[in-house]
Amino acid sequence: MSKLSSIPLILGAVLLLAIFLRLLWAFWVPVEPVSDGVLYHAFASSIASGHGYAFPDGNLTVYWPVGASAAYAVLYKLFGQSFLPVVIFNVVIGIGIVWLTYKLALRFLGAKVAIISALLMACWPVLIQYTTILASELLFMFLVLFALYIWSCRSMPFLWRTLVWVALICLASYVRPIAMPLLFILPVLEWLEQRDFFSMTKTFLLAVLVSAVVFSPWVYRNYQHFDAFVLVAANSGANLWMGNNPESDGSYMPLPELLFSNEVERDRYFKQEAIAYIKAEPLAYIKRALNRTWTTFKGESIGVWWNEAALVSVVGQAAIFPLKVVSNLYWWLVCLLAIIGALYLLRKKPIFILHPLFVVPGFFALIPILTVGQDRYHLPLNPFIAILAASAIAMLLDKVSGPDGKTSNV
Repeated sequence: MSKLSSIPLILGAVLLLAIFLRLLWAFWVPVEPVSDGVLYHAFASSIASGHGYAFPDGNLTVYWPVGASAAYAVLYKLFGQSFLPVVIFNVVIGIGIVWLTYKLALRFLGAKVAIISALLMACWPVLIQYTTILASELLFMFLVLFALYIWSCRSMPFLWRTLVWVALICLASYVRPIAMPLLFILPVLEWLEQRDFFSMTKTFLLAVLVSAVVFSPWVYRNYQHFDAFVLVAANSGANLWMGNNPESDGSYMPLPELLFSNEVERDRYFKQEAIAYIKAEPLAYIKRALNRTWTTFKGESIGVWWNEAALVSVVGQAAIFPLKVVSNLYWWLVCLLAIIGALYLLRKKPIFILHPLFVVPGFFALIPILTVGQDRYHLPLNPFIAILAASAIAMLLDKVSGPDGKTSNV
């Protein structure tokens, strides 16, 4: 059997492994929402019950993006307010993330890198742990990767390709608004590749048109209830303040209890406070940017932390530390390999720095560095880190193999 014909079999085995690991985790660990998961469940329950995007007390909100809660609300509406459909949904999009990572790596860097990338994603501890967490990260990751896959599919007709990837980015923005700049970044990257200004202009116009259609119902809802223009969520100012105020170390912190007429007014207030502080203390901003970088990228134990209550109830407190060690070691190892892979690719072709495999994760990495840091904010980078790490592994495998595929003496 040729290497080419064996690739589908290997990919199938990797996907089966990904399914097995996620189902094993789901059978082992029950769903016990904590922190943001409690709110996602509450908001989804409110939407599914016909009370709108609101707190349990009935007060409507626009503070958090509605996307993840709306997705869970659909499941609650169809199957009842049980966590089982949520787990199945997380397994499905988790496998989708593995497959899309494979497809992007295959398109840009070849079959060997693609298979290794998929294997890294299939076994990634935090992605497995998120199977039993109500959160936005998996859905956001899936939508962004899907959009990139469609955007890079140049065999599709221009109109349909553009409409689909733009719509997917809009949906991703409903989950986390940081996806929105990709509506402009991706056309620029395409222009840098093809130097077709007319095509880029058409793409921008289509992006504006599709965005207007996708966001207008939510903008109208927000204007009706809050008497203000809010595209997706009213929390950018609050997040900026959390990472930039005299009491902040650059990471997440609760907002002080102050009285405001609504969440939009509160967000504007904290944005003004944060900007004023940054202007007054630019050196402190730089120092906190370094702190935010460390906070965001130093480790990856959020999946264990958000499952901790469930894990303790099943296996006891003693299991928490080893699971965090495994998660962090995996993160550090893959990051080290990704750095090697990035340097290898850039050495071969320096212009690769403008490739979406570098630009998109670079953009996502910059957001928490500039605003507020937390380890879960680096999760959108994981598929790209896996692809770069796979490049390093493939390069190392090539170095120890001769031109005929046999082990060399080097």
